[in-house]
Amino acid sequence: MIDSGFPVFPCTDARSGTPFRRPASGLRSKGAVLRGHKNQLYRRYSGSRCRPLPQWRRRRLYHPRRPKKPPRQDFDAWLLAYPAVAASIVWEDSRGPHAYPSWSAEWKAELRQAFALARIPASIPVAEVPANQRSFEDTMPVETVLASADAWAYYKASVARSLAAEIGRELHWSVTGYTAPQLAQIFDSREMFRWSATYRGYWIMGDFGIITPAPPLYSYEFLTNAGLIGDTRLSTLGRVIGWCRDNLVHYSGYPTAANMEDTWQYRGFPPMVRVLAGTRVTSRPDWGVRCQTAGCFGTVGLLRALLRVVNIPVRLMVAARHTQPWFMADGRYLTHGDDPYDALAKATPPFPAEELLIDQATYDAWFGPAVSDTDQSNNIGRRLLELALVYLPDYLLRAYCHDIANRRGHGDGDVFAIFSRNYTVSELEREDLWARMDAKIAGFGGCGHIP
Repeated sequence: MIDSGFPVFPCTDARSGTPFRRPASGLRSKGAVLRGHKNQLYRRYSGSRCRPLPQWRRRRLYHPRRPKKPPRQDFDAWLLAYPAVAASIVWEDSRGPHAYPSWSAEWKAELRQAFALARIPASIPVAEVPANQRSFEDTMPVETVLASADAWAYYKASVARSLAAEIGRELHWSVTGYTAPQLAQIFDSREMFRWSATYRGYWIMGDFGIITPAPPLYSYEFLTNAGLIGDTRLSTLGRVIGWCRDNLVHYSGYPTAANMEDTWQYRGFPPMVRVLAGTRVTSRPDWGVRCQTAGCFGTVGLLRALLRVVNIPVRLMVAARHTQPWFMADGRYLTHGDDPYDALAKATPPFPAEELLIDQATYDAWFGPAVSDTDQSNNIGRRLLELALVYLPDYLLRAYCHDIANRRGHGDGDVFAIFSRNYTVSELEREDLWARMDAKIAGFGGCGHIP
């Protein structure tokens, strides 16, 4: 029993026989309460009569109120307090771009309504798989053009979700310290799609990644249900990249209308909901349901749209005709959009997916403007090779077993072929690579037992 500071002695309810405790006589403080075991709750009265507390009062005592949430901030007042964020909310239509301060009262009211729903959290209606406004012959490469209504709904829901996360303090980071380019990745419609007078709709350009974005609430619930939102942006990146490593598969074929329909049942850029949920390739039912991504362009597009809903700005970078995500707020990159699901990224036991990231200095040294096209090409996926030297992934061990079976030496085997773009045989031998692979394979019980 918690010490109240008052002298007490036991007593018993006359009707039920339930023991209670009451203060010594002479203490008159009607309604005051001691807290302890449920059979020791009472109101303090002078005299010998014991009165148990009513049940509603007991529940309050034994289930104390949660700490109060921060007061709900007014949508308009918050945007007035952070004018840089308000200015970054830009919608583009046939007349050009419009920053939020210049929006009509009707547009502002629609965004305010979307925000109110996002705080629940809920959402205005947004198509999971929006109709593509363009049509293609089977052999033509595809793209996606959204109808104006679909683009406007997605944009409102996206901005509302980001503001709800920020104003409601749902995340451990804030957009208020972001630079203008970082804010644009989250709030500017021109970083999602572009108005096209030719197509009379909103064109998702390949520069944004090969993906047709999912409703923002769908993306947010996916991240939440999968436990991918961490305490920091970097830990969140690690979790999301880890999910990609565990689940994504590089698609087969080319981005033609026929192949896209065969893979994702959509004649356009892959619908994000189908990438995350998985699809069955119509022509190869034996493959089963797989979460297939349209290569590095598809994966970077997925990361941009998925992380936007938790206010992590991602920009698509191009090097040697391959793409890489730039996680702008933390100055981190992948050396290739395909890195997470590359065979070299999968070791037993697995290494932290966050280690796939490189910092700004490394990116500049490997892909900066002073680096030749040939060297940039050789550095695509280079971080995987660095990690392979440390963690000895299963694919590398199997390659070594193939070399052993075919009596190949260090300089002419499959193992060296994997590293040859960035390492010499001497450098690999100095890392004691082959001896360490021997030890790890022996730990598995031989080549036949590598996972």
